[in-house]
Amino acid sequence: MSVEENKRISIAVFPAAWNHGDFGPAEKYIHPDVVDHFDNSQGVEAFKGVIKGFRSAFPDLRLTVHHEIAEDDLVVHHWTMEGTHEGAFQGIPPTGKALTWTGITIVRLEGGLIVERWANVDVLGILQQLGVVPPPPAS
Repeated sequence: MSVEENKRISIAVFPAAWNHGDFGPAEKYIHPDVVDHFDNSQGVEAFKGVIKGFRSAFPDLRLTVHHEIAEDDLVVHHWTMEGTHEGAFQGIPPTGKALTWTGITIVRLEGGLIVERWANVDVLGILQQLGVVPPPPAS
């Protein structure tokens, strides 16, 4: 597959799933045994489960991809997510707070399918915004 085709596949999968809960592109373009290095899970159902968990906690969740970089079989997305904490998240009861966090996701494709995923997510920022972890001291 070309770099452009890999980019087309990646951008088709992630905004549809995160923003709308539309897993059609994921089922088409993610290998059934995809390896997710973010949470050490495997399989497209585990991938869908992560997104469903976030969408349950943040029903108005919105992913915005700011940058997309691709080379060979890798595609990188630098993104921001925003959402209102209206459902339990990682055992934290709803706070009603509007959150914004950033991250970078890398996927590797083989034969037109996403076979691996890595993500670096600002989990500390999420926990600070939820009030679970204190913010950094003011300078």
